[in-house]
Parts: sequence; structure tokens; C-alpha cells
Amino acid sequence: MKCIYCGKELAEGELFCPACGKAVQIVPDYNVYDDDYLKEVLAQENPKKPTSTSTGRNPASGISSAKNSDNGKNPKQKKKQMMIIGGVIAIICVLILVLVLVGVGIQKNHANSFDYQVSLAEEAYKKGNMDDAITYYENALSLDKNNIEVRLVLAEIYEKQKNDDAALVLYQEVLKIDSANRDACKGLIAIYEKQKNYDAIIELSDAVDSSLADLFTDYQVQEPKFSIEPGVYDGEQTLVLSSDAGDSVFYTMDGSDPTEKGLMYTNPIALDENNHTYMIKAVCMNEKNIYSDVITNQYQIKIPAPDIPIVTPDGGDFGVETTVSVTVPDGCSAYYTWDGSTPTSASSRYSGPLTIPEGNNVLSVIIIDNKTLLSSEIYRGNFIYYAEDYENEDVDDVSDEQ
Repeated sequence: MKCIYCGKELAEGELFCPACGKAVQIVPDYNVYDDDYLKEVLAQENPKKPTSTSTGRNPASGISSAKNSDNGKNPKQKKKQMMIIGGVIAIICVLILVLVLVGVGIQKNHANSFDYQVSLAEEAYKKGNMDDAITYYENALSLDKNNIEVRLVLAEIYEKQKNDDAALVLYQEVLKIDSANRDACKGLIAIYEKQKNYDAIIELSDAVDSSLADLFTDYQVQEPKFSIEPGVYDGEQTLVLSSDAGDSVFYTMDGSDPTEKGLMYTNPIALDENNHTYMIKAVCMNEKNIYSDVITNQYQIKIPAPDIPIVTPDGGDFGVETTVSVTVPDGCSAYYTWDGSTPTSASSRYSGPLTIPEGNNVLSVIIIDNKTLLSSEIYRGNFIYYAEDYENEDVDDVSDEQ
């Protein structure tokens, strides 16, 4: 007898097809009693499954349901089916693992790709996702540590976020790589300007390439100019300070720092104290309150005392009334005595020719500088004048002639 389902030759007495596992259908001499007997045998071969009381089915229908759910499979067929299912599951797991590994590999490649990170950053930047853009740009920098363009873009983003400190660091890094980078230099100047850190701008001008000098024009203040050269002078001087750029000028006369204690220059400075050394320090300050270099000049005033007076005539014996003249330099005054005493500023002041007093006189004269009050050496001259002696001598001469 053959299985009506798969055509497998069946052995005598087999109730299930060893090939397909389905119940054997006995067609010849079919009757109801034989069918009932077969069902009873099947029931003994396959124990009944619990019958659901909720369905309202009778035991017979329960047996039929159990037989249908089991599909009449034998253990070998079940084992084979389980092996097939297991194989399929294993293949699926392998495929999933492969996909995961491929995905991880792709992700790893992207993570190590400078261009990919930059593309992600640019896309995030266009969408306004600045935090994501920063993350991707920083990833790109970790892959290319000397990249200038990424640093400049990243610094721009930080400035938009008002994170000037982070932008400042990036600009400084760019200038370390390329000291002639104009964009980085402009960026640093703008930040320092905002901070009013003009000293840092001046230091930056010395650190960057000379090709960027034009960027610092507004921050470089010219030094003040002095009208007279430093040195030693034998007369009072008038010092004029000036700025070619029209900047304010501050100065001190005692050697102190003019940026801290300076007086604003408004009028010429008189250097008129004799035997005094003036230490003049001056500096210019522009409208940004940026100072120039401090210029220091030293002036020493050594005004000499007036020369000894020139007296005409220079002493003598006179028989007639005679006047004496004293040469007085400009800015000076002459003082005199006739009794040989030392003249002072309290003595008689010379104002014109002096008439020699009668008798034996010692004329003493000094010259005093009106500003410095320096006194010359004392002039002393002997002036003798006796009018009667000459008159008597003239009379005796006339008598002798007669």
C-alpha cells in the first residue's frame, strides 16, 4: 500500500507515513466501524490534548484538533524540521552579524575620515546646528592637527557664540602655523580691541610677519618730538614738545613715568634753574588711549656768573673832576661802594657814570644776574682826586714865571 500524499510504499500495519508523517488513509473495505477503530488507535498513539471548554467542542473534535496541529509528524520528521529551522536561524544570525560588522566598519571609516567629518560639520552649520558643527569640526581637527581652514571656521563659530576665549586660542594656533595669516591676525585684533587690550595688540605686531604691518597702523603711536637736543646749556632754555599726528603729549620733569603721573603739555617748558638737571620724560597718547614709547631727554643748566665788571677808567690819580663808567651786561645789574667795602645787592645800584669823589677812594663794583642772582667777582680800583692840590700847583707855577 502507498501513501496517498507522497506515494511512499507503506509497510503493513504502519499508521503514519515515514516520509511525510501524515496519517495513513485506508481506502479499501471502508466502513464506519473500521473508521471508529482507527480513530481509537490514533487516540492511543497520540494522547489527547486538553480540550478548551470555552469553545464548547466535544472530545471527538478535540482529538481531531490535536491531530491536525501535530500534522501527524513522527519524531524523525520533527527533528529534521527543527534542524532546518535552526539552520535558517543560524544563517539569519550570521547575516545580521555581517551587517552589523559592515555598519561598524563603515562608521569607523567615517569617524576616521577628515573629509567626511568636515562634510557633516558644513551640513550642520548650514542647518544652524552650531553645537553639532563644532563637534564635527573638532573631530576633523583631531585627524588633521595643522589644518588652518577648519580652525578659522571654528573660531568664527565660537565668536558667534560669544566664546571669545576659545576663538582667541584658535587664532593664536593659526598664527603659530602661519605667522602671515591675515584672517587670523584680523580676528585677534578684533578680540583684543573688544577687550581694550592694546598692549596685546602691540605685542602681536611684533610677533607676526612684517607683511601684516598695515593692520596695526591705528595702534602704533608716534613718539613725541623735543624742540631742543639734550645736553648742558649755559643759559636758560625753552622746551617745546609736539606730536606730528596731533596726539596728546604728557610729560614729567623729575624722571617719573609720564603714562602714570604725566602732566598734559599745553605751554612751552622753561628750563631756567641754574645748576639744575632736568630729566624730561614725554609720551604721546592717541584717541584710543594707546601710548607711544616714552622718550627721555636730560638737560643741565649751568649759567655762569657774570664776568668781573669792566670799569673805565681803571683807577688813577686825577686832578680834575672825572667820571667812571661801568659796563653792565643785559639782564644784570651793577652795585658799587667807594670806601673799599664789599658791595651787595643792597649797595648803591649803578645807573650811569659815577663822579669820582674827592680824596683817595677805593671803588668796589659787582655785577649781579637779575634771574640767577649770581654775582661776579669784585672789581676794586684806586681813584685819587684832590682838586685843591692841583689848583695850588697851578698858582705856584704862575708865580715862578713872574
